[in-house]
Amino acid sequence: MKINYKIIAIIPIILTILSGIFVYAHGLKESIDVSGGSEITITAPNNVDIVKLKNMLPKGVEVKKSQSASGTFIIIRAGKDVDTSKIDEALRKFFNVNDLNELQYSQKQIGASLSEKFWTDGFKAVGFAFVFMAIVVYLVFRTPIPSGAVILAAMSDIIIAIGGMSLFGIPVSTSTVAALLMLIGYSVDTDIMLTTRVLKRRAGTLDERIRESMKTGITMSITTIVAMFVLYLVVTYIVPAASLLKDISVVILFGLIADLMTTWMTNAGILRYYVSEYKKKGN
Repeated sequence: MKINYKIIAIIPIILTILSGIFVYAHGLKESIDVSGGSEITITAPNNVDIVKLKNMLPKGVEVKKSQSASGTFIIIRAGKDVDTSKIDEALRKFFNVNDLNELQYSQKQIGASLSEKFWTDGFKAVGFAFVFMAIVVYLVFRTPIPSGAVILAAMSDIIIAIGGMSLFGIPVSTSTVAALLMLIGYSVDTDIMLTTRVLKRRAGTLDERIRESMKTGITMSITTIVAMFVLYLVVTYIVPAASLLKDISVVILFGLIADLMTTWMTNAGILRYYVSEYKKKGN
């Protein structure tokens, strides 16, 4: 039974709309970089057990170990709703000290002004990147429908990735915004490759050109998906302190999985319609 490609093309669009609705209704979790909070820094032995320390601290607290020529430092970040006195109490108990100054204890506040600037500058960066990407795509193909299909696919990948962040509670942070910026590039490359082969190659039928593009494009995507999945496993089970890399890998995984659908279902369907129906009507 032959499936109507127009129906297949609509499926990722529906998923994009549902993702947008979910983000609107459920919202996005904010990291301390965005929402503000407290940052505590202490010195510690080189062999300090970060996982054990984190288990003693209140939930939602970020713990990182940093090493330099001057020694090993523990950086603890907590949101505005966390009582820092409980963190201090846990540190005294964990390191068995009465005075936290023995650990060169210091505390600073991450204010709301930084949070507001993050939202403004972070999403401005994503917006500018998307606009310039759209301009380049249009200059390459100079036809509204294929160019629009590439832009639609990239936009859908971003929205679905943000929907995944909202669903799984991944916070908006500097690392996840960077992942979204990288995702724009990852999303566009397979779409441009598909569009170029379909529109500018003359060898083979339309179906053959799409199939050849799929072989190359899916191989590219799966290679990156495997790499990001390995990064996720390494950070989760071997280097748990590198939580930023974990967030980046998960966001890119969401986007790349979405890209498999938006490129080979939606974009390919729009191009098939454009070549086999729209152009033949004399448009």
